[in-house]
Amino acid sequence: MNLEVLQHIVRNEPERIEALANESGLDASASIGVAEFLAGNDGDVSLLSSKQQYHYDNAIEPLAQNVPCDGVFADDTCTGDGVIDDELLLGCYLEDNFLCQHCRFDSDRIQGE
Repeated sequence: MNLEVLQHIVRNEPERIEALANESGLDASASIGVAEFLAGNDGDVSLLSSKQQYHYDNAIEPLAQNVPCDGVFADDTCTGDGVIDDELLLGCYLEDNFLCQHCRFDSDRIQGE
């Protein structure tokens, strides 16, 4: 897990966790609590109970691991492997622009034309 991304989400964008929790029928405040617990424990998921793990699997992990690329033009138009590299993920949250490195390159080329 990208601990830096998790800490950013907990501090600056908890609404993202809340939205996924609500979509999954989970208590959003409990999901936030699990995220805060993980952020304070170096992201060590082995410390989670089975109920906490469920919150992690459904409302936290999708935001911090294997985050899908939005594609250059729309969903399903990614020119890479469809997933944002871990190294780029924090920048994606800071810029609110979820493109993998291939799509970023293509988007920059298109905008430069």
